[in-house]
Amino acid sequence: MSKPLGPLPTRGLAREELSPARRAALDALIELGGRRTVVELAEALNQHPNTVREHLEALVRVGLADRSLRHQPGRGRPAALFRATLAATPAGPEYAVLAEVLINYLARTIPDEETRVAHALAAGRDWGRAIRERHLVDVPKAERLAAAGVTEPAPAGGEESVVGADRNSAVGDMSGAGTRATAAGADRNSAVGDEGVVAAGADGNSAVAAGGEVTAAAEDLEDSVGRLGEMLDRAGFDCRTTQEPDGGYTQRLRRCPVLELAREHPEVVCTSHLGMAQEILGRDGVSPDRVSLEAFAEPGACLLRIAPPAAADE
Repeated sequence: MSKPLGPLPTRGLAREELSPARRAALDALIELGGRRTVVELAEALNQHPNTVREHLEALVRVGLADRSLRHQPGRGRPAALFRATLAATPAGPEYAVLAEVLINYLARTIPDEETRVAHALAAGRDWGRAIRERHLVDVPKAERLAAAGVTEPAPAGGEESVVGADRNSAVGDMSGAGTRATAAGADRNSAVGDEGVVAAGADGNSAVAAGGEVTAAAEDLEDSVGRLGEMLDRAGFDCRTTQEPDGGYTQRLRRCPVLELAREHPEVVCTSHLGMAQEILGRDGVSPDRVSLEAFAEPGACLLRIAPPAAADE
């Protein structure tokens, strides 16, 4: 049996299945907020760091927490940082019902598809703005370094790494079969096909600096795309990011928190996802026309594409 195009539904991760000790560790992580070290959690729980580390690693394995590394100047092993994912919040099926009602209401009350797409894109951008204002996505690297009093070193030559040391990358089949339609920005026409939406963006003809030199613009884009990927991963999209040969990025969204709604109303759901990504990246200087979404593009994933900066921008 052939695998259907598009992502899988997001796995349900019930906190009730956790042991009391691990549920306490998760609650402490949520209450402290942000990214926390093992030592900080151990102090809050009045437990040995090794015990707390074991609980945190178990939470990471089931998707209720994520782990990153705090890279510091100088020698020494980078500290592991843990943060609760959105899957750990107490939001339940009631919120899924609310999302279904709102999406169906929008589809029913705005019969004109082009107008509906424009509203969905605007709503998605409001969503992205709220995510940033509520600090649900990390601030840019330059701001993080400045807050820590660290001066960022000048860019060095050589090949650019893919996304980051603690971020996963995956390469999948880029063929993408089936009928697709275009769900573009507010100033573009769109149509809905049987298999999903292609949200059109840049034509991908941007160039990077000759000789593979890592420029400030390329480093900033890598940081921005990586932070967006982390947020999408926490939100249940199981995001995997790959850098393309032209300096752009492809983010494979392998799961969808509202998959059935996306299949039924891709012009609303998928376009709002696009608008959210455009807004988050736009605050970092990435123009909306460089961000596109190919919904149900290949077996097992939707594809969010971010075009590289034009040579003039670097």
